[in-house]
Amino acid sequence: MRQKLSKSIFFFLLISTTFYGQMQSYDHKIELNNITDTWHNITLPSTVFSNTLENLSDIRIYGITANSDTIEAPYLLNYVSPKLKTKTVDYKLLNASTKDGVYYFTLKVPSKDAVNHIKLNFENDNFDWKTLVQASHNQKDWFTIYKDYRIVAIKNDQTNYSFTDITFPAAEYTYFRIGIKSDEEPSLKRAALQYKQTQSKANTVDRKIKSFTVSDNKKIKQTIVYLELNKKAPTHQVTINVSDKIDYYRPIQIEELVDSIKTEKGFIYNYKTLNYGTLSSIEQNKFTFNNTFAKKLRITISNFDNEPLQVTNATAKGYKYQLTARFTKPATYYLTYGNKRAYAPNYDIAKLNLKMPDTINQLTLGKQKTIAKKEEATQEPLFENKLWLWVIMGVIMVIIGWFSYKMLSKKPE
Repeated sequence: MRQKLSKSIFFFLLISTTFYGQMQSYDHKIELNNITDTWHNITLPSTVFSNTLENLSDIRIYGITANSDTIEAPYLLNYVSPKLKTKTVDYKLLNASTKDGVYYFTLKVPSKDAVNHIKLNFENDNFDWKTLVQASHNQKDWFTIYKDYRIVAIKNDQTNYSFTDITFPAAEYTYFRIGIKSDEEPSLKRAALQYKQTQSKANTVDRKIKSFTVSDNKKIKQTIVYLELNKKAPTHQVTINVSDKIDYYRPIQIEELVDSIKTEKGFIYNYKTLNYGTLSSIEQNKFTFNNTFAKKLRITISNFDNEPLQVTNATAKGYKYQLTARFTKPATYYLTYGNKRAYAPNYDIAKLNLKMPDTINQLTLGKQKTIAKKEEATQEPLFENKLWLWVIMGVIMVIIGWFSYKMLSKKPE
């Protein structure tokens, strides 16, 4: 008996899984055109993100064969982020000297490696210096690479901020000299010479802004920026533009709206932190964080005792998501999505170290279509005409009356 019951449960689960795995359990589909190879790339359009789960687990690629059979094509989900290769270049600090109020630090590179990035680390906690970067092959003829490059460090109860990275075009020299004009003697702890090379560019798209509002709360000494995106789509970067020409270094917090609760006094909004940083007058003020699908962001700037900054606007970017799919059987294939009960697929190709072709062609997509649902059969009423109901009620009353008459007319023994 128990074995029969187990088989019945397994059969029921199998039928349920098969049913929900078909296209009828999804809301939308897009036809995939020009399938010519085994492997193809599919860039997800913004319409997909507006109608899918945030973890994208309900995306499937279904094909309808000539025999009307439904097959599923496996895929790998990824996005193209920039790949940066960093090589640390060895150096030797030769000497530290001063001349006419300028402190010099000379670094020798024993190899022929190129350098395009120098990161400085000082014992000093607070400074605002203009830096000169020079290079030479013989320590006699010096060539200026960068002039008046600004480096800053601020450390107090409110802020712990430093910007001491110097970036310049790649240069191959034996000697590098860093000159700092300062009334205070700079104490260099160490320097890092690097060659940074971007191997691939980020495949990003601008996210359209639906609304942008700025609120200055002088009571709590904060400027709050509310940013609402036009559509739900993955976002990983926000750039904040400030029109002030003064120097500023303000702590910043970027949050996403998670949910809201309606109370008698209004709505209570719950936010989740995406990133902390410093809004600075010497940087580009680009802040990156893990991908979020939230449409509403809150940016809080701490002003302390300073006047609020004039935040003019903000921009947002997100990576382009891409599917790399494998097609092995001829069929008409569709990208399907929109199923709240779907689980993430489990494909073999995600576990194998497959060798992909060097060139994978991109598929063209059709228009989004809504998948028609099978209408549930509604049970018709037994008697649509009320006359039949009255006739049956009359017959029932006659029968009841006849039995009552028989019982009353029967003489007791």
